[in-house]
Amino acid sequence: MRARSLVLVLAVVLSACATAAQRGPASRPPDALQLAGTHWRFVELGGRDVPSAVKATLAFESNGHVSGHAGCNGYGGPWMASNGALHFGGMISTKMACMEPPGAMSTEHDVFDALRDTSRASLRDGQLILLDANGAALATLQAQRDQ
Repeated sequence: MRARSLVLVLAVVLSACATAAQRGPASRPPDALQLAGTHWRFVELGGRDVPSAVKATLAFESNGHVSGHAGCNGYGGPWMASNGALHFGGMISTKMACMEPPGAMSTEHDVFDALRDTSRASLRDGQLILLDANGAALATLQAQRDQ
């Protein structure tokens, strides 16, 4: 009986280790201190690449405010992160319509949908992945060095 209990405990421990190994050390949830002062460019939204001519950015300020360019218009609003959770408040934006570059308006729509639906995030290999409540990727952003 004691040997079976030991085997069961070892199986549970090894299973947990295997699960942690699948996630890998390169993937981790961000906290507010890691995001404050960082700048990102949207490279994928809803599983589709952002057109290269479209500027869609996100900048985290240390005062709990984000700002950026959504494809056509500038935007800003509040953000909060802790323990892997990431939430954006109501965004305000300018209200222009852009016919150029192609894809600007659909990208903008997708940016605002992603920000609205974000529940958590992951940092992996220089990318910020915005996730919904079910863990599905809403957007992938690439870190920007030059501002």
